[in-house]
Amino acid sequence: MQKKHPAADVRLITKAELCRRLAASEASIDRWLRSDPSFPQARRLGPGSIRWVEDEVVRFIGQLAHVAYEDHGFDPTGTMGMEEL
Repeated sequence: MQKKHPAADVRLITKAELCRRLAASEASIDRWLRSDPSFPQARRLGPGSIRWVEDEVVRFIGQLAHVAYEDHGFDPTGTMGMEEL
């Protein structure tokens, strides 16, 4: 029976994928890296090549605060007319 290396299940994601996951721009990612110590840190694979550990990003997203969104002008069902807004 072969032993599995601990890093075998680690999935790394690019900055572009990180931006997609967080629905954020590269500038926002850079700002959060500098200002938020809880933001996942990148791993340098070589010159000009950085990646984020997917599990760390997923955990970070899971720890974000839930915010109640009360936009009374937004109707997800599309049934309200303009006169009701």
